[in-house]
Amino acid sequence: MRTIILFFAGICLSYSVLAQSYDCSMIDNRSRLPENIEIDKSVTRSYKMTTDYYNYDLKCNFLNKMRFTGFISYTGDLAQWKEVYYAESKDLDAAYTVEKKIDSFQNLTYRPDGTTLTAEFFQKNLPEANVFEMNLIWDALGFDVFAYSCWDSLKLNEEFRAKNINGEVEIAGIGTFNNKDIRITWLGVTKMNDKICAIIKYSVMNNPLKVENENMSMNGRSHYWGEVYVSLSDKQIEYANLTEDVVTDIQLKGQASNILGYTVRTIYLEKVK
Repeated sequence: MRTIILFFAGICLSYSVLAQSYDCSMIDNRSRLPENIEIDKSVTRSYKMTTDYYNYDLKCNFLNKMRFTGFISYTGDLAQWKEVYYAESKDLDAAYTVEKKIDSFQNLTYRPDGTTLTAEFFQKNLPEANVFEMNLIWDALGFDVFAYSCWDSLKLNEEFRAKNINGEVEIAGIGTFNNKDIRITWLGVTKMNDKICAIIKYSVMNNPLKVENENMSMNGRSHYWGEVYVSLSDKQIEYANLTEDVVTDIQLKGQASNILGYTVRTIYLEKVK
């Protein structure tokens, strides 16, 4: 789990293979990302997001896995979900065979901003949502935060410590998550979906997590990291990924022993036409 409260060209000689489609004049003498491009919000951008959870005990024994898939699109200032499915398996190597459609996400439309962290948002839009479904909303927002929030501060191959977006946040009335030390690096450029993209690396380590309700309490720690690929022609995200490692200590109501374990989580955000 994680909550997020929460770029253009490298040096031309380093990327000669891209020279024909790469406007070197857009690089200034500080090797910064271009300041003169903005997202065209009149154009709909659509993605498929796949999230996998792999659960283990502290002896590294596999317990089970879960997968959430869905399509999210952005038009103007609104996000919309469609075709969101859930599947699970107790076999690490087995393919998912039975998927359940999450009907509450069909055509779910909202403004993707900080209000999605509030309990009121879910009471209004997804009153029956569990924390895994909440994560779909937050993870999609998180990729935008890492892509854009520090754009003007990044220099080529220089790690930027994003203190402006660090901090503990309340998560929908169920607990807190503390992004303690967000680090973002513009690594260079690559080609994705026939577009020249900046590769934005992020890593956020040692993040405390607390969740509590009437039936359980959980304390944990999260490390997560990944990349976002941002087009240098229209500033749209062309691809993103996340890997997370979460260690948890869970106390269930009425049980004497705590449940100790960890979860490895992966997310792939792929642009679709």
